[in-house]
Amino acid sequence: MKKYFLRNHRYMSYFSFIALFLLFCAEIMYASPYAASWDQVDFALALERYDLLAMQPHFPGYPYFILGGMLVHAFIANPARALSILNIVLLCSASVPIFLLAKKYGAKEAAWPITVLVQSTSYVTLIGSQPMSEGAALAVLWWYMWAVERAYARVTWSAHLLALFFFGLLLGIRLSYAPFAVALIFLWWADWKMHQRVRRLFFLAAAALLFQLIWVIAVALTEGGLHSFLKLALSFTNGHFQEWGGTVSNDHEAFWQRASRFLFYNLIWAGVSSRTAMLLVFYLFAFIAAICLQRRFSFPRWFLVSVASYFVWALFAQNIEKPRHIIPLIHFGLFYIWLRFFYKSFPYQRLLALIVIITQMMVGTLNIREQALRLPASYQLAYDMEKKEESFVLYTWEEARVLEYLHADFPYEQALHFSFFLQHKANYKHVKIYLTDHVVKGFEMQGIPLAGHLRKVKTYRSSTLADPVYGNITLYEWID
Repeated sequence: MKKYFLRNHRYMSYFSFIALFLLFCAEIMYASPYAASWDQVDFALALERYDLLAMQPHFPGYPYFILGGMLVHAFIANPARALSILNIVLLCSASVPIFLLAKKYGAKEAAWPITVLVQSTSYVTLIGSQPMSEGAALAVLWWYMWAVERAYARVTWSAHLLALFFFGLLLGIRLSYAPFAVALIFLWWADWKMHQRVRRLFFLAAAALLFQLIWVIAVALTEGGLHSFLKLALSFTNGHFQEWGGTVSNDHEAFWQRASRFLFYNLIWAGVSSRTAMLLVFYLFAFIAAICLQRRFSFPRWFLVSVASYFVWALFAQNIEKPRHIIPLIHFGLFYIWLRFFYKSFPYQRLLALIVIITQMMVGTLNIREQALRLPASYQLAYDMEKKEESFVLYTWEEARVLEYLHADFPYEQALHFSFFLQHKANYKHVKIYLTDHVVKGFEMQGIPLAGHLRKVKTYRSSTLADPVYGNITLYEWID
């Protein structure tokens, strides 16, 4: 095996290509059919009716993602599954720029193994099979980075415009990837040093703005004009950064706690190793080999600074409770590590890579299989409450959005404030009052003493890796 397979670059490339194909088949088979969270419901409902005021989807509208989802939805009835399959197909296409960049940066013989090592990352496989915009955005992000590298090499108008086109497409899918505009700044600086023409930079900036205005104006027109769109933008931005977005400005944790959670749990434990100790150990060996054995390794500065910019953005401006925001860091970080890993040969190099590929694919396939075949906790809650014959009312947090999507036919309300809960439950004096644990935690954060008023009824469990916030939901009965 060592002589005829591991040392044969062609055989390793064949194996990697077959592994990538099998992974793609598994992802299509287990594409998530559930809209199990608030954001997923927003996207799924948008395929039926695009309306930002009704949060179908929420701001900024994700027009290219929804348009792609509508095209797939024409063939697949389930809107959540249609979006999941769109993500999977686009992510599969990202194998091309990953392969081309790997060859460009010196890994000619190991380009395919590096591609499958990056693409088979278990956590990204899981997130990419959900009806969210992360998978599609990550795919376009890879095409954008490849286009920037191509513009460096060719220095033509068409190469520059291609990079700007992909950046416009990227922000029309996921606006939070805007920090990667740093790559364009580096590109334009290099272009200025070569040509030193203000008119040329002005044209590039105007073209960049035009590619963004295409989707911004299109979304604004669906909302009645630019004024209405800007009002939505201000409302959403204020809520994201000041109220419910989970950013550093509304986080109750100390900064060092947030930073350590972001780095060690979100990025390393959940993101890289999918909470699997075996994968963590394998990656530790690969990291040591890449850093210690390959000391001389050149990598484009613009690439590293772009990723570092998004690292800072994700740390400060994204919801710390949702590790899915760090999937670009996972892909790009592992891409860099595997490039260094294969920079020079050393004993058992390909054997370790082969073990990581197989392990990642097994873990990733098990995760997406569980996600596709096991009812999300929010669905379990809805179906269980529908079976109750007694009179009751259920108070929820974000679960209310999923109940709306499922057309739940029992009384429920979204209770964000304790004062609302007291006023509303007064209308239900002779029925049972149920609350989910997120409502309870919200009341406790408001300083409301709840001792003696709660009786635990049941806990609904699904994958907390797929949905760390609502993977588990505990139901309580209110006792006066």
